[in-house]
Amino acid sequence: MQKIVITKKGYNHDMATKRTKRRVIRNPSSGAGAISTEQGLAAAMEVLRLAASLDVDCALCGGIAMQVYGFTRATKDVDFIAAELLPLARTRRLNFGGEAYSVKVGRKDIEIDWIVRSDDKQEVYESALADAVIIEPEGLPIITPEWMVIVKNFAGRGKDYLDLLWLLREPGLVNRKLVEKHVKKLFGRFAFAVLGDLESLYLEADLMRARDEMGE
Repeated sequence: MQKIVITKKGYNHDMATKRTKRRVIRNPSSGAGAISTEQGLAAAMEVLRLAASLDVDCALCGGIAMQVYGFTRATKDVDFIAAELLPLARTRRLNFGGEAYSVKVGRKDIEIDWIVRSDDKQEVYESALADAVIIEPEGLPIITPEWMVIVKNFAGRGKDYLDLLWLLREPGLVNRKLVEKHVKKLFGRFAFAVLGDLESLYLEADLMRARDEMGE
């Protein structure tokens, strides 16, 4: 996996790693039951150490990943895409494939959604995992912004729509040409349907960014 540094403007090889760590631990929890970025990353590192000891590939996705990229929306759990399950006591099964685990950080029990897709989206998630990058200095694997766009487009929930618009309106964060390349590689001649959906999202995000810049 490629090693990167996350900054507020996206990921950059040249920025100092201390700035990254200082930012990601300051996002507070918001809303009932929500966890802070610091708590989420601490829980993530717990399961990551086990996964690494077992040579299980995994990468952060979901709300904590969004916070790492700069969007401070509330989340109650930590999501990973993974190649296989962990030998932990599960709290529940995920209906699209995978299991939920519980990790204690301080006095708080934090849910880990360990996603191992076993449905028609399996190839999408496996491709996202294969292209994951590493956050420095934490050494935490994370799905790239481009794959976050693709995965969230297929997830289709309200919070995924909001995440998509935020990702796409942030200057320099998402390489849209790379998104198109990934989609075409996955779906071949059927890629036009997915790309059509994304083009609509691009337009909406661009309009939102223009309004932001005009102070509306």
